[in-house]
Amino acid sequence: MLKTIPTAIEELPGQRAMLDDTLSSMSDAMNFAVSSCYEHEETNAFRMHHFNYSALRRKFSLPAQLAVVANKYACSSVKEAIKRKAPRPKFSGKSIHYDARSSKIDLVKKTASLLTKNGRLKMKLNVPEYFRKFSDWKVKESNLVKCRDGKFRLMIAIERPTIKSNGTGKVIGVDRGINNIIATSEGWLYEGHDVFSRKQRYVLLRAGLQSKGTRSAKRHLVRMRGREKRFMRDVNHCISRALISTAGLNGVLVLENLKGIRAARHRHEQNWLFSNWAFYQLESFLAYKGEETGVAVKFVPARDTSRACSICGSLKRGQRQGSVFKCKTCGVILHADLNAAKNILHRYTSISGLQSICPLLPTGSSKPTFLTVSN
Repeated sequence: MLKTIPTAIEELPGQRAMLDDTLSSMSDAMNFAVSSCYEHEETNAFRMHHFNYSALRRKFSLPAQLAVVANKYACSSVKEAIKRKAPRPKFSGKSIHYDARSSKIDLVKKTASLLTKNGRLKMKLNVPEYFRKFSDWKVKESNLVKCRDGKFRLMIAIERPTIKSNGTGKVIGVDRGINNIIATSEGWLYEGHDVFSRKQRYVLLRAGLQSKGTRSAKRHLVRMRGREKRFMRDVNHCISRALISTAGLNGVLVLENLKGIRAARHRHEQNWLFSNWAFYQLESFLAYKGEETGVAVKFVPARDTSRACSICGSLKRGQRQGSVFKCKTCGVILHADLNAAKNILHRYTSISGLQSICPLLPTGSSKPTFLTVSN
């Protein structure tokens, strides 16, 4: 499995100018290679190498490996632009990709040696404390990035073998929603009211500032840029961490397959809710955290998981009223989202041939356990 470590570069005097010069030359070189791809009507990196390599070395004074990287990434971006029918790609000189040939990184010693136009630069890295526990992972590649604050950061991709779950541990059904971000078959809920009210506050604030258009409003917009995304990212990190910890080694988390849900037809007032629902981000966090700790993430069809009774399987209409599910056949009363989570678990266990063990809320109870997560 792969993970990316963000590190800050501790520059020595004179190194910033050399890095800036290399970034500028690489962007010019990649833009030249993009034009060459369109001129020759070719996006294959191997074939374009014969057209571009000598010119990139001669015109932009790039070392051999950086010329290869410039050609490769230009061809890749053109191929993707043609596929998406997008405008011609243009590189801005904000990043450089480094592979094992063009860089040498030691996370234990916190040092990096990067290839530039003027030879290799040896630099110290400032590795955040949280990521120091990954120093024994294998370094694969990295990206040198010049951020908006003008500082250089090295994003290092590291790898280690994935820990695979054998499925013999705890199996938990997880229902995802809007009123409650998650509900589990073990009786845990994470309410979404505060999350979506805060997201809506960001939307209204951004709309108000954009309508004003004053200098002060624009400065405020710059400051709040990305704040909403960072907030939702933190919420999903906390939820995924709690779920993975609950499942444990060789555990299984079972989710509904929600592919295509945004394309489905909804009431007008629901469009904003579904378009701002970060369910896929939670999936991706669960997937990579599960690979680290030996927890499998499985999917089952979403059809009727909210309509069916998790006790008797009844599909009669009108059984769900808001957050309460009352079965018209067996009479059981459950929290609607917890009932859906149990259905997800039952569906997985029936497919896998496992025995399902779900703790039930007492009949008539609507007070589940609320999931508490910490940063």
